[in-house]
Amino acid sequence: MWKIQKTKKDKKNKKDIFFMLWLGMFTACIASAEPVVIRDYGGRDSGVPSKQELIKLAQQQKATKQTFDENLRYPIQSGLRPGYLHAPKKLREPVKDAQPFFVVGNDDFSRDWIAKNKAYLLKIGAQGLVTNIDSKRLFLELTAFADPLPLVAVPVDEIAEILQFSVYPVLVTGEEIAQ
Repeated sequence: MWKIQKTKKDKKNKKDIFFMLWLGMFTACIASAEPVVIRDYGGRDSGVPSKQELIKLAQQQKATKQTFDENLRYPIQSGLRPGYLHAPKKLREPVKDAQPFFVVGNDDFSRDWIAKNKAYLLKIGAQGLVTNIDSKRLFLELTAFADPLPLVAVPVDEIAEILQFSVYPVLVTGEEIAQ
């Protein structure tokens, strides 16, 4: 007499058949559901506004001019501190033709560095990033001191973390970080 043995493969086949049957029933239920009408071109409106209705609504709304109080940006602080960079540091991944930028603060060390390097910074077209500055008034004073160098007050912690420096003033070119 023949003896039939159930194998793992048979159990797997039964599971597959059950899953396919279930999937077919599920799909049939979804297919028999009523469709959601977004726009019925037979004249029945879905309640979704047309493009013309949206334009009309937008034109009816009064736009108010928003002003930004520049003083709300300050103080701008970072974890960087004035200090010496012991030696120029080569970038891990140099960027050819990158615009050079420098990071300074509102302190005597940074002002002296700007004064000593202004001609070179202008020659290479460097952009200045200012950190650790308490007010717009102080930023404007620093901008007047550094003129005609372009300065912008921004938080620089992420830049410093990526480029791995913790002091300023520094000059960052496409190849190195130097002081």
